[in-house]
Amino acid sequence: MLGAGAGVSPAFVAGFAVVVFAAIVQSTSGLGFGLIAASLLVLIDPKFVPGTVIFLGITVSLLSAVRDRRDISGAYVAAGLAGRIPAAFLAASLLAGLSEVVFQILFAVLIMLSIPLSLFGPALRPSLTGMTLAGVLSGFMGTLTSVGAPPFAIALQNAPAHQMRATLNAVLLLGACASLAALTVFGNFGWVDVLRGIALLPGVLLGFYVARFVIAAPRTTAWLRYGVLALCGVTSLLLILRASAAIGWL
Repeated sequence: MLGAGAGVSPAFVAGFAVVVFAAIVQSTSGLGFGLIAASLLVLIDPKFVPGTVIFLGITVSLLSAVRDRRDISGAYVAAGLAGRIPAAFLAASLLAGLSEVVFQILFAVLIMLSIPLSLFGPALRPSLTGMTLAGVLSGFMGTLTSVGAPPFAIALQNAPAHQMRATLNAVLLLGACASLAALTVFGNFGWVDVLRGIALLPGVLLGFYVARFVIAAPRTTAWLRYGVLALCGVTSLLLILRASAAIGWL
């Protein structure tokens, strides 16, 4: 990605642009950073996911959780982690045995699952049981694809807005740390992923800064959300087609 004497690779430049775009959309519309970044980065280079995107997502969640720390519900965070941590280690053990092609197909399927969850998730009242169940699903999705927000967002959707935002970022922050720990144990996250994430980190900060100058009218924000979800669906289909061609299905 950054070769000595070879300059910056095209994959890194494209990845940096994706991270900036994902951070802008996250800041202006509230849509998950991981959903956008993972869907596009996996097409550029599968090595970006899940570790590098989870690493970057930690920064995104940390910035928001610290800002809104007074509104965090500790009980909901604990319940969510009770489900996410064991599911994260189970998912990491599964990932360790997958070939790259099979992983890409599974990744695409899970991203597609996150789209209807984001659009048509059931209306639930916040509860400790609901957060624990959401944690289990988030643990699998978040560890395998770096997209773990939709289940928690559904479980907290009817909480007060300030509490939902703060609690969601807090549980995603700690849940992402658990996922990275699980990936490390099973050999799917290491120093190369850390360095790759550090190299892309300025893109996150740049995106959040640029977002201050983006006009985010409610109607524009809604269309942006639908547009990004459609983009994720298209990239998932492309990934399935690429993986299918690699194993001779097409």
